[in-house]
Amino acid sequence: MHRIILHIDMNSYFASVEQQANPFLRGKPIGITGKDQERSVVATASIEAKKLGVKTAMSTWEAKKICPSLILYAGDPEKYSDIMHRFNAIYQEFTPHVEPFSVDESFLDITEEAEDFFGATYMAQMIRTRLKEELGNHITASIGIAPNKLMAKLACETVKPSGLTVVQPEELIDLLNRCKLDDLCGIGPRILKRLHALDIKTFAELRACPLEDLQREFKSYGLWLHEAAYGRDSSQGVNANSSDAKSYGHSYTLPENTQDQTVLKRYLFGLADKVGWRMRRDGVVARRITAHVRFGDFTSHSEQRTVNTPTADGMDLFKISWNIVKPLLTSDVRLVGLSASMLTKNPSQPSLFKKERNMQSVLCALDSLQHRYGTGVWKRGATLPLNLKQRSSGFHFDHEV
Repeated sequence: MHRIILHIDMNSYFASVEQQANPFLRGKPIGITGKDQERSVVATASIEAKKLGVKTAMSTWEAKKICPSLILYAGDPEKYSDIMHRFNAIYQEFTPHVEPFSVDESFLDITEEAEDFFGATYMAQMIRTRLKEELGNHITASIGIAPNKLMAKLACETVKPSGLTVVQPEELIDLLNRCKLDDLCGIGPRILKRLHALDIKTFAELRACPLEDLQREFKSYGLWLHEAAYGRDSSQGVNANSSDAKSYGHSYTLPENTQDQTVLKRYLFGLADKVGWRMRRDGVVARRITAHVRFGDFTSHSEQRTVNTPTADGMDLFKISWNIVKPLLTSDVRLVGLSASMLTKNPSQPSLFKKERNMQSVLCALDSLQHRYGTGVWKRGATLPLNLKQRSSGFHFDHEV
């Protein structure tokens, strides 16, 4: 028996939440941004803004150029997190098998509850009704129904906004043939470029490519591509306990473009401490650190490092990410960011070295303060915007992180 998976994706989530909360914004093109709107990007565009050409991750000045009537609105992460918990609680009313995929997406395994795809369609409509009753008319969702998570997500992407589509097992190939390669979750720009180099531009051509050739080019990922071309998903089913994050990351758009290493270190160090705190709070450590830089001309560069000893210490995260960022400083930087992935549970094993044990004790005490008084209750001196001046004696203050 095939499984029945729902993928539910909220439409223009941040924007629709704000439109539900503020009647003045309804029916108007809005873009959700960071606090510094002039130098920020559009985190989410409303459905009205998308129709006028505004896209997610577009700079605010570019978005305003395309859509002069666009209303820029600073986002409220706490509000979006609260709504996320509320709609996942609604899903739990229909099945215990709910797996949050992101802040606005979730997978539901309703195989037992729905029994067949007709029952799944009826259940999806009931979920929509509950969302409308609980969250309001302006927070809507698109729903894809398929035999596995990979195809349910693809099905959902084809019916935005506010659509519902059902893809039964015998229809998987037809769905893939109607889609582009990079419509599938897991085929990003780099994989797409390598596929094009092999003269593979459609799913039909991907299916025609021998598995051995794919494995030679993509190693173990070649098997995934081969299976995905047939609509098969080898990943585990919906994991009701997998609300855990797959990665932790933060980025920051600088107040002004700069190549000043002291300034860049200060911001990157602060981001590293934020990432480290969230990881320690959730009891995980990371083996892969990725640093991201966006330059003044809006070109970007990302690199990653894999470490032998997993860590959740902001100092370690900073050192690794700075070693990545420093060689990239060939022009003024607009944005810096880092993320940590390849997560495992923290074994909480004391270090053999006294210095490291002392640092673990300090971090534990600082984390207790944050648990009690909230994030931002402490900061490293190195992240403060110090303005050190040269003494008349000629002695230099070197403020090195």
